[in-house]
Amino acid sequence: MTLEMFALLTRIRIPGATMDLGKAARQQQYFPLVGFVVGLSAAIAAMFLHSILGSGMYLVSGGLVIVLLYYINGILHTEGMADFADGLMTSGDHDRKTNAMKDVHCGVGGVFAVVIYLVLMFAIASRLCMSAEDTLALPWLPWGVSVVVGFAIAEMGGKLALLTAIRIGPSAHPGMGRTFVEEASLKRLLVAIVIAGAAAFLISGSFFPIVFVGMFGGLWVALKARKNFGGVSGDAFGAANEIGRLLTLLAWVLVI
Repeated sequence: MTLEMFALLTRIRIPGATMDLGKAARQQQYFPLVGFVVGLSAAIAAMFLHSILGSGMYLVSGGLVIVLLYYINGILHTEGMADFADGLMTSGDHDRKTNAMKDVHCGVGGVFAVVIYLVLMFAIASRLCMSAEDTLALPWLPWGVSVVVGFAIAEMGGKLALLTAIRIGPSAHPGMGRTFVEEASLKRLLVAIVIAGAAAFLISGSFFPIVFVGMFGGLWVALKARKNFGGVSGDAFGAANEIGRLLTLLAWVLVI
């Protein structure tokens, strides 16, 4: 994995890393590793907050974890989700919907989508923080693993959703998104699935299949994008990432 992954997907700036889209597109199979690092940071923060604030302050802990996630990830994907929602909720043909999605101003559809998304994320993250003292017993570790590792599972799930949308394609128009679609392949997607599955198994044992739930979000976004815009774009990728993360985190909380 190259440093371009972090420069592209997060606000982390590592000396020597450049924003080389072509190189990043050719190594897109490593996206889940970025999600793993970011999600594990959120999990560690959740455990720290729980130890300091206690379970009674789970709402505060949940809110702070979300703030941390967006501080690291930035709002690029969320902005894409808002634009995608604007396009979906606009009536008319492909051109009209695409123009609404490209509009620099956020419409009611985008605002509604972001608000609902953040409310759900806050509720689920807070519920997970409330149960931070609960642990998973893994046979290869002499200690239990806090259930807040679900944040790492969810971040990887979001990246798998993004890669699913990229692989399904096609690209709706020239731009950054087309670079990734042209470099996408079944082999790269399968490598990403193996990486995410292995990392999820390492930290959650038999619960690792939950990491694949987000891919359904990527599938849904890709199909909607093809129907409404003629293909996928950067905004569709952002929507896939956010929806995939939310679905994975929801599945984690429901199962755990």
